[in-house]
Amino acid sequence: MSNPQSPTSPEFDVITFGECMLRFSPPAGQMLEQADQLRVDPAGTESNMAVALARLGRRVSWFSLLPDTPLGRWITTRLDSHGVDVSHVIWTGDRVGVFFLEPGTPPRGSRVVYDRADAAVSFLKTDIVDWDIFANARIVHTTGITAALSDSCRIFTEEALQKAGSLGCRTSFDINYRAKLWSPDEAAHTLTPILHNVDILISTMADIELIFNIDGSPEQIIQELSTRFNNEMIILTLAEGGAVGWSEDTGFLRTGPHWVEQVDRLGAGDAFDAGLLYGILQDDLKSGLSFGTALAALSYSEQGDVTWSTLEEVRHLAGLVKT
Repeated sequence: MSNPQSPTSPEFDVITFGECMLRFSPPAGQMLEQADQLRVDPAGTESNMAVALARLGRRVSWFSLLPDTPLGRWITTRLDSHGVDVSHVIWTGDRVGVFFLEPGTPPRGSRVVYDRADAAVSFLKTDIVDWDIFANARIVHTTGITAALSDSCRIFTEEALQKAGSLGCRTSFDINYRAKLWSPDEAAHTLTPILHNVDILISTMADIELIFNIDGSPEQIIQELSTRFNNEMIILTLAEGGAVGWSEDTGFLRTGPHWVEQVDRLGAGDAFDAGLLYGILQDDLKSGLSFGTALAALSYSEQGDVTWSTLEEVRHLAGLVKT
């Protein structure tokens, strides 16, 4: 359950913005060209995070640009059903981005085919959003995927984080690098000014090494990032599972991985972000790391980008509930 809201507290714990697409995938064991049926799910890194965090009981709002069509309304209806506020969505444009996921098990890998060109969200601009909505949030969160979608999205992302900070919000940003959207050099050029306005920086170690040419132990990488960008908190997820987090108050913290049997790999990083922010909203980075790794592990066991996991399940896996 969410915490009671005091008369002076912000309306939302987290406001997030970005792309939400339609994901189509064939039944397990089938390739796209042989499938007679396709499952459809909402899928977008920020909207995935919003759903996961709302299901943990937090007050979350997500906004984007969507066409006022059955497909656009299908997305908001699905998000709303999980408790995500979608009242700030701007209805405009003609297209919703889509992608096709062909699940693969060894020796065949998975394959993703995108069709997101000219989707409504790619026309996100600074002059069509009421910045005052950020005054109603404790944290404003987004990712590098949004910044990579178009020039206008890049400009919007940078200004949004500046505005959020000026309104007293903490800002959260997951680098979430996607090679199909931009090169490492393009990402470094775009993200460097953005990250100076980020309080809570989240990334995989691999993305940091690729984009910023920083290597070493997680602790060494975090120290270098802190020197460059002066973030309040820095969290790195590790290839072998688990995560390392740092803040000036806590120093370095580490959480280990959970054993998983993968059903669907997409959305795990977004689930991690949700669990992390859940802990941070309680001023507890340690529990945020534990919740993040637990929720990410649970998401691997579910079909679709969006996790349906509950707070009780997360607490149990994180070892916070006695059996």
